[in-house]
Amino acid sequence: MSPALRVLLVEDDPDHVFLVRRALGDLAGAAVTVEVAGDGEQAVQRLARARFEPGGPPQLVLLDLKMPRMGGLEVLRRLRADEATRRLPVVVLTSSERQEDREEALRQGATWFVGKPTDGRRFRSELQQLGAYWARGGA
Repeated sequence: MSPALRVLLVEDDPDHVFLVRRALGDLAGAAVTVEVAGDGEQAVQRLARARFEPGGPPQLVLLDLKMPRMGGLEVLRRLRADEATRRLPVVVLTSSERQEDREEALRQGATWFVGKPTDGRRFRSELQQLGAYWARGGA
């Protein structure tokens, strides 16, 4: 039986949603399900409901920093303040090249940080490495 991975992608850019879904969908040896929240408010609501649903919360959150309605850092703060989501792996994906953004995301409890490179092949490779790692249970 191949490993399964449930991912919540918090992303407002449809092109990035497409790239992430495609990269994770092509992950060899793992069945990956990607649910999308188009902004931070949707993500927080989705994760609050997940604790009452069969299967529980996703195993991994991929979180964009720059979003409308509620930014990624605020989402991260809320997840880390809630006992039910405190230990949920959150990987920040952003096109920001500011070191301050990376440092602040890690300070707020991000598990990891990945820049959205302009090179699509590199981005795909990094996403597939992340997906493979978490599909194996983070080991």
